[in-house]
Amino acid sequence: MNATTPTNPVAPIFVYGTLMAAPLLAWAIKGDSSKADDVLSQRKPGTITGFERRRVHRRDYPALIRGNDTCTVDGYVIFPASLSEWRKLDNYEGSSYERTPVVVDMVDGSKLDAFTYVWKGEADALAVEDWVFEDFETKRLDAWLERFGGMVLAG
Repeated sequence: MNATTPTNPVAPIFVYGTLMAAPLLAWAIKGDSSKADDVLSQRKPGTITGFERRRVHRRDYPALIRGNDTCTVDGYVIFPASLSEWRKLDNYEGSSYERTPVVVDMVDGSKLDAFTYVWKGEADALAVEDWVFEDFETKRLDAWLERFGGMVLAG
């Protein structure tokens, strides 16, 4: 299913790491982490197949790499409200990631064409184990929000 429409020509983006945290997503696309409730309507849970989420050594964020056909990664599909929000997500992810098309299995059983950010950094920077969102959310999210407070992404 193609998610772009005449009223919203911006493709959805599947996120699987730090941007699953609503306050951080709100900071990235709205410029204000206190608008977390506002972004909840812009995301829906989903899963992609054929990829693995890995912890990046000495970092708080994960990487997504290609895996076998039985590998799955859970996350959220983000529906940017504008091209500006889409560009802000690109800027947030930076040069270590490449925007890549994927098919997302949505919780209602439908499939959705989207993009995600695949790691293009060094393979030896990645741990063998999965990155755990709940660990980031409980142990590191507040530090990230404090670090980014007052900054705004270009878009």
